[in-house]
This record gives sequence, C-alpha cells and structure tokens, in this order.
Amino acid sequence: MADTHPLEEGISRTSVIWLLVAQLMVLLPLRSVLPLPLLAIALLSVIWRLTLWYGRSFWPPLWLRIALIALALGTVVVSFQPLWTLEFMVSVLAVAYSLKLLEMRHRRDALVVVYIGFFVVTTSVLFSQSLLQAAWLLLCLVVLIAAQQGLYRRTDFLPVVSSLRYGLMLVLQAVPLTVVLFVLVPRLDPLWSVPQPDYSATTGVTDRMAPGDIARLSQSDELAFRAVFEDSLPPASERYWRMVVMDQFDGKSWYQSSTTDLVSKGIAVTDWQQDQRQPVDWWLQQPNGYRYEVLLEATGSPWLVTLGPAAESQGHFLLLRTMRLEAGSPLYERQVYSVSGSTPVFVDALPGWLRKLNVQLPRGNPRARRTARRWMLEEKGQPQQLAMRIMRYFQEQGFAYTLSPPLMAGESIDRFLFSEKQGFCAHYAGAFVFMMRSAGVPARVVSGYQGGELKPEQNMIQVRQFDAHAWVEIWVNGKGWVRYDPTMAVAPERILVDLQTALGLDGGFLNEKPLSLFRYRQVPLLNDFRLFYENLEYRWQRTVIDYQREQQQALLKQWLGTDQLQWRQITLLAVIVFMVLGGMSLLLLDRRDKKDELSRLYKRFLGKLQRLGVQLQDGEGELSLAKRIETEHPELSDTVWAFIREYVECRYANNKTVEVGQIKSLKIRLNLIR
Repeated sequence: MADTHPLEEGISRTSVIWLLVAQLMVLLPLRSVLPLPLLAIALLSVIWRLTLWYGRSFWPPLWLRIALIALALGTVVVSFQPLWTLEFMVSVLAVAYSLKLLEMRHRRDALVVVYIGFFVVTTSVLFSQSLLQAAWLLLCLVVLIAAQQGLYRRTDFLPVVSSLRYGLMLVLQAVPLTVVLFVLVPRLDPLWSVPQPDYSATTGVTDRMAPGDIARLSQSDELAFRAVFEDSLPPASERYWRMVVMDQFDGKSWYQSSTTDLVSKGIAVTDWQQDQRQPVDWWLQQPNGYRYEVLLEATGSPWLVTLGPAAESQGHFLLLRTMRLEAGSPLYERQVYSVSGSTPVFVDALPGWLRKLNVQLPRGNPRARRTARRWMLEEKGQPQQLAMRIMRYFQEQGFAYTLSPPLMAGESIDRFLFSEKQGFCAHYAGAFVFMMRSAGVPARVVSGYQGGELKPEQNMIQVRQFDAHAWVEIWVNGKGWVRYDPTMAVAPERILVDLQTALGLDGGFLNEKPLSLFRYRQVPLLNDFRLFYENLEYRWQRTVIDYQREQQQALLKQWLGTDQLQWRQITLLAVIVFMVLGGMSLLLLDRRDKKDELSRLYKRFLGKLQRLGVQLQDGEGELSLAKRIETEHPELSDTVWAFIREYVECRYANNKTVEVGQIKSLKIRLNLIR
C-alpha cells in the first residue's frame, strides 16, 4: 500500500490547540469591524472544533456548513451598504478564516488556515496603526508561525516555550531587513485604490448637530488630535479648536452649508472658498503669536482643526468664508500640517447674502422669539448687550449642565429655555443662536473641541473626543465675528478645568468605558503609566506611521546629499540588502547541524565502496560492514576501519555537537579510500 502524502496526514491534537489560539488572537483586533453575528459564527467554529478535540462531537455535515456559509454571507450583505466597502471585504475574509476550521481534517487544510491567518493579520492595520496594535500583531505572527511549526510535530505534548521561541526567532531574524526596506524603499503612489474604512461611528464632530450628539462623544476617550507648539501654550480660555460652522437650522438640528448648496443659490465659489495665500477681499490677517503643528487623526471627513478662526489658507487646503480650513477630499489617513497662527481683522460689513444666511430661522418656538425681540429693544439694539443678557439669564435662572437632559420634542427651544433648563453644550449654543437670530443678529453655531490635556515636556496639547464642544459666534459691526460660550455661564469648570470636573464624579463621564485609564488620573501609578504609553505612542506615530515620501526624501538628502539622490538611494538599498542577506546566509551556514554533515559523508563513503566493487547489504550496520570488508577486501581494511571508527565515535557520542576538526578529519580519511 502506498505511503500517505505528507500533506494528507492528519493533524495532531497539539496543532489544533495552536490553530485555535492563533485564530482567536488574529480576530480580536477586528472585533469592532465584524458584525456581531459573524463574531458569533467565529466563536461557534472554535467551540465546535474544541468539542471535536475532546471527542464529544461529530464533523459538521455538508448541509450544515453550507447553511453557515449562507448565514455568514447574508449577514455581511445586510450589515454593509454599499457592499464594496473595506469592512465588507475584511468580514468575508474573516468569516472564511473561521469556517475553515470546520473542514480542517488534514495538514493541507491546516496550512491553508495558517496562510489565511497571515492575510487577516495584515487587514487589522487598515483600521488601526497604534503601537499597541503593532505589538499585538507581532505576537499574532509569532503564534501563527508556532502553529505552522506544530503541524510537523507528532507528539500530543504542547511545547509552548519552544514553539514560541521558534516563532520569535524567525520574526526577529526578519527585523533587520524589514527596517532597511522600510527606510530605503522609495515611497510610490498607489497603483490602485481600495475602499476606505468607514469612520462614521468614530469621527466625533460632524457637520450636523442634534442636541444629544456632542453629549454622546463624552463617552469616548479616543484621540482626536495633537497640537505641538513652537513657543508658548495658549491658556485654557483660548483653547477653542474650530472645526465645523453650522449656519442652518431645520427646527431639530443645526447643520453646515455646503459649497454646492450655495452655488445653487447663485453665490460664486470664490465668495465662499479661497485657495490662495492672501484672501485680502474678505479680511486682513493679524499674527496672534501661536505657531503649531497639528497631528489630526483620520476622520473620514475633510474638515481640519485650527486654534481659533483660520485667517489664511495653509498649504494645499481650502480657506472657507466661515474661517475654517478644509481639505479637498475626506481624510482617511492621519494628517500632519503646520499652522502659522493669525487672527482675521474685518474691514468690511457682512455681505447681504451672508447676513441673510445667518439670520434665517424656521417657524416655531414663539416664546423664545418674543423674548429675544423684547430684550433687544431693552438693550437698545446692541448685539453684544443682548448676548450678555442671554448669558446672565443662563447664569441666574437655575440652568443645569448635564449629559442626560430630558427629551425635548416639539418646541424644543422654548422647552429648554423656559421649562426644562437642563442640557449639554449643544443645547445652550443652539438656544443662544436662535435667540440672537430672532432679534435680527447674524449668529451661528461652531463645533469642534475645547481644552485638551497639557503635556509641557513636549509643548503639546492632546485633545480627545470627550473634549468635543459647541459654542457661538455673533456678528458685530466693526468687530466682525465675536465668540460667546454659553457653557461658561452655566459650568465654567468645563472651560477652565475639564469636562470631568464640570460634571462631577457621578456626572456620567466615560461611564461606558470603566477601564479607561483617563478616568483614574488621580491614581499616580496608573496616570504615570498612561503618560508613558502616550509618549511612546506619539513617537511611534511621528517616526514610523508618518514616515512618508517627504520625510524619506529629507532623511536621504541628509545622508546622501541632493546629487543623483534616486540612484544613490537604489544603490544603497541594493548594497545593504545584499549585506543583510549575505550575513544571514553565513550565519545559517555556520549553524548547520553537523550531524547532517556526517550523514552526507557516510553516503559518499558508501558510494565510493560501491564503485570499488563492494556490494552493500540491506540493514547492514557500520561495524558489520567493516568486518565483512576486512574478510572480502583486505586491501581496503585499514582505511575503511579508520573511517568507520572515527565516524561511529562522532555519530554516537554523548555530546550533541560535532567539532569542525572532526569533520575535516573524516574527509581526509574518506579521500584515502581507493
């Protein structure tokens, strides 16, 4: 009967355990991407395979596997619209990786599972490039290599340490060449494009604001951006990070005008956006003393963040008339840009079309309208006096700052101002703008972030999603757009300290993330660990993740000069790769198993005897062969015995290694046999 092909051999119990552990580790980073039913199917596959491992279950029949595949594909189709998104493709790959366990009978199938695992590991990088993620994926690679090696072990004993050491050594051996390729391989434009991740659930600030939207962000400690300043850091009262300006209200939500909508109303594009460095027809710039670099996390939207109003375009970004910056397309990768701070100085009155845009209101909320008009008359038509009147009203009438206000349906502004009197920053900003517009004053809601965590050692302010905030800008003739923050009247701690202090210990801050280290800043050990990790993360992002074509060219020009840089880069890359591969080859040659060298020498010995007329017999050992040659071919006896004695001593000695000198001695004795 023919021997079984190695790939058709069964899988040891040890290998099954390694493969199950590897699969759980590989799928863990995708838990927020995969729909819940797919995670359930993956867990079912692992549990079913474990019951098979214990011998308490049966192999799933074909009809059941087809049903699971149909269920998985149906879940993917229903969960992702449109279909051809990055999450859709990754989900299909991940579910195939899971279900393959249910038909994994032979080594061939297990190798397919391992190889799919390598692909699934790389997909995690599409959604997160954090330092912790990178460390976890390296560990996944080590475990996958250990699982692959385990397929060739025949023991049921689980050699955890040796298998992990083997996988770790292979990964470490790949590090030098990886670093060389990362630093020197030219950064090329992509040859094709892939669908981008969906950031709708994690973006934070959006261009539409309902009363509870910003409140929901208080439950996220995800990083929004970092700002590194060249000189002094702004005080707390100036840390207003503008991102979106909302000038439209439909009775329920505030939202931002788009360029397309304005053009359809007959407004020229050049009246709304400007890509030149000096838009003198809108306003003049006055330096405010702050120069800083922003590291903005991917958002899936084109809006950029600036400290205060943007007065001039930066680089290739657009400057909009709402004094904000915008990229030409949604940002699916981390964006790094510098801002030379300047403040707009308005020299002209507000254009008629822009004034009309910022005073329009839908029907409804009559009491707020009447009150605003009466107060405007009492303040003799002074917009800033009316603004201060509204601020005093919030301060003196028992308003509360809370993450969980009551639902205000119907006349929401009236209910908030005159009955409920509870809300978050969006409630106060929206009601403030409504009253100003009711009095005929141009006003708008601005959303972005306020505050941030200071890191003086890096001259940095780090802003998270829970720092999201909304405030107000009103137009004052002769002064331009003036900022007011109604939250300051109700909860000044939110502006001068932070959100957690403003809400109090039981105010709902990060209640949905009890394990967030940011909640435990009062514990010195945990806070020191958090700051240490965040510092490492920042360095990782700046030196590795943000190492793009511009950074590579600057580094290589510093090393190689500017003359024929591309050819010098390619030459240096080729030389270093050759040196690394040559060094590793020499190392592997030096570490060859000398026992294998003995086997090759003995085969040469047997071949030489056959050419000299010595017929070999099946199962004949070394000493038996020497004794027979002594009788049948006495002329070869001395040289054969000399070789056999030294060979036996090397092969069957207690020591595990064979010296290089012994190999050379055997080669000499082999050459003497003629």
